[in-house]
Amino acid sequence: MRKSLSGLFSNAVRPYSRGYRLAYLLMAASIAVLEVVFHAISSPLNGSDTLLLAMLCTLLAAAPWLGNIGDFLYAGAFAAVGILHYGFSLTFPVLGVFLIAAVWIVRHQAIRAVLLLAGYVLLMFWQTDAGLYRLASDTLLMVVVLTVGFAFRKFMDEAEQSRQDLEKTKEESAKAAEAIRAKLAMGLHDTIARDLARISISLESLAAAHPDLTDEITPIVGLVHNSSRRLRPVIMELSADAPTPSLNNAIAESKLMLQSRQLDLVAHMPEDIDQLLSRQAILTGSLFAREAATNALKYAQQETSVDLFVEVGDGELSLMMTNAIAEKPSKNALTGGFGLGNLKSRIESEGGRLSFVSNSGHWIVNAVIPNQRETGGSNE
Repeated sequence: MRKSLSGLFSNAVRPYSRGYRLAYLLMAASIAVLEVVFHAISSPLNGSDTLLLAMLCTLLAAAPWLGNIGDFLYAGAFAAVGILHYGFSLTFPVLGVFLIAAVWIVRHQAIRAVLLLAGYVLLMFWQTDAGLYRLASDTLLMVVVLTVGFAFRKFMDEAEQSRQDLEKTKEESAKAAEAIRAKLAMGLHDTIARDLARISISLESLAAAHPDLTDEITPIVGLVHNSSRRLRPVIMELSADAPTPSLNNAIAESKLMLQSRQLDLVAHMPEDIDQLLSRQAILTGSLFAREAATNALKYAQQETSVDLFVEVGDGELSLMMTNAIAEKPSKNALTGGFGLGNLKSRIESEGGRLSFVSNSGHWIVNAVIPNQRETGGSNE
């Protein structure tokens, strides 16, 4: 209970932002200048009215530093002056009340603002006893303040929404850039870098088998090594912020993609699948999951389940995805991915195998991927 009261008090005295503080300060200065100029033209301010004007302007300038409490202090002081008939000749301090009402509306405290303005109208009616004409004019003034306040709130809300949308777009762009960098780094590592290593090994084996060709092969091997050394820092820079590959995440993304056609991807696999796989097995398995899901997105019967079976054992990762075949392929499905043919070549180049077949009204894609892990259980 004590913490709750402390929190309420902290919120009540929390200072307003710099824009509000500047608005209050400018309004306090404007009230002082307008009052002095007005009375210089009509009748000079007496000593008590000058003190009251200074007090009210100081309270208004300090109000945003005290948050809601500061607003209530100014409104209370203004009401007290009116009720006690002090400062009867002061004309412009009411602008501070209007400013507070407008700020409350902008801060989504409209009921409080309406009550404040209604209190002002009743105070003026009681203070001057000027009849229905004064009541009507003050009511019209209250309507104008409310209109301006709500219009400004709409503008501020739209500006805040635009700012949030911009921040969200920036975050999404940053995430997309990181994903692209990660995929590019993985692509360079898993294709060009690996192929350069294979070329180097093949050339060195050829030189060992045919010593008479050593002089011709050595420069080529050196060129391959230099290319690998130049490529390595590029990969490291691209992958500096790249997320750790995860088969779980790839399956979750595929599940979300399939939901666009009311397809439910049901994965049957160990919960700690990523800890059981090498990095290369995760990458290739993720490619399988995405490509097989893309295939199901086009050919599966809508509003059915797509089953994915994942098993790990004997140095291999086994995956199988099955789905019921629709009468006609979807024309609206997102297609044009890596392609099952390319996926088959990719898996076979790594020493695995892939097959896909239509059987008894079901499309079945099956893959076996090597899963060579380092001693100690850490991913390669």
